[in-house]
Amino acid sequence: MSDLSLQLQQAASQLPVPSYFDAALFAREKELLFDAGPRYVGHELAVPNPGDYFALPQEGEGRALVRNAQGGLELVSNVCRHRQAVMLKGRGSLQGQGKGHAGGNIVCPLHRWTYSDKGQLLGAPHFAHDPCLNLHNYRLRSWNGLLFEDNGRDVAADLRGMSEAANLSFDGYTLDHVELHECNYNWKTFIEVYLEDYHVGPFHPGLGNFVTCDDLKWEFAREYSVQTVGVAPSFGRPGSDVYKKWHEVLLAYQNGERPARGAIWMTYYPHIMVEWYPHVLTVST
Repeated sequence: MSDLSLQLQQAASQLPVPSYFDAALFAREKELLFDAGPRYVGHELAVPNPGDYFALPQEGEGRALVRNAQGGLELVSNVCRHRQAVMLKGRGSLQGQGKGHAGGNIVCPLHRWTYSDKGQLLGAPHFAHDPCLNLHNYRLRSWNGLLFEDNGRDVAADLRGMSEAANLSFDGYTLDHVELHECNYNWKTFIEVYLEDYHVGPFHPGLGNFVTCDDLKWEFAREYSVQTVGVAPSFGRPGSDVYKKWHEVLLAYQNGERPARGAIWMTYYPHIMVEWYPHVLTVST
């Protein structure tokens, strides 16, 4: 018999309620955790081929990832230095001609200022002298294809030694799609629930019949944590219509064999999540 009074006592580690609403604390969190933390901008699979570009939706398309002609990766401002027009839209290729690009270059749709795939100003029509206004170019760091704006944070060192790093490799994958869904609440609210497995069964019937958190392994490090969970005993009896289709497709792809594991959930503190499911990888921030 258990002592419920002990189980129901408030956890000493629980944050006080004001910490989710305190503007001064939030300002310090932004400075110490986010400004100095890893700045994920996108994945290199968004621009797999030379000339490809991806205007970052989470930044209102104010910056863009570009794969230059030599195969290198660029993070450049997507705002023309002349009249501050946004140039590239969505995801595509600089090759050919379209709105915001032509012949492998970035071209402002307003006045045809033209920039190279590295952001260098190539031409400004009707200007007698070169304005010498290149697009701002930002250095990048990479881990398993995840791209981070270089703010001095050593991402590779932060994630070194992770036992599941190979399973979080994107080799052989292609990008399916990117969704932008903004949550209007304190970031700690989300990440606290994300990191606990208590809610998976009752709150996620589809996921709860795909994985089991009874078969759970944790890996903790200073800058990240990894959770690995097994396949649910109820696998094959999906808990939602979406997961019904997923079960069917997965079993057909694997010739009726159950997957060896259910999921891997990695959190790179404070707010970057990489998730592995059989033949699927997702990145969330």
